Amino acid sequence: MFREVFKNRQRLFYIMLGALGLFGTYLFQNYLDFHSVVFELSAPEALNYTADYQPKESFPFVVNKVFRYLCNDLFAMALIYGLFYEKKYLRFAFAVLLFGLVVLLPLYLFIFLQQPPGFTSMLTHLHRIVFNPVLMMLLIPAFFYQKYQRTLNS
Repeated sequence: MFREVFKNRQRLFYIMLGALGLFGTYLFQNYLDFHSVVFELSAPEALNYTADYQPKESFPFVVNKVFRYLCNDLFAMALIYGLFYEKKYLRFAFAVLLFGLVVLLPLYLFIFLQQPPGFTSMLTHLHRIVFNPVLMMLLIPAFFYQKYQRTLNS
């Protein structure tokens, strides 16, 4: 399988795009101030979003968190597409992205903005699942296993 990847430049491009994008998103996570750039037309500011419930403006917080979520998952999808080069895996990864966008992200934002007492540890774990591409990265070994099982059965 890895020989196929290295022979195809387009697959290598998607793998590099995904890996470098994920690395860049992680490295510059404190400066992914999409709200300032788009809505205020100003330079991005250093963000200090932590689970300690410090008062924040809701709209910029939500915009920046949605942008970070989309960056992480779209770069992870590029990585998945480069590794497997099958549209069915990409469609499943997109379904996972939508699940996170429709279920997990609103749940995280609701809990963070409502600031209920006693939810900080849950919020920390939910933050890791939502904003680190954990679900997408879990798809990679699952897809490898599925491909392996398919080669054994054929």
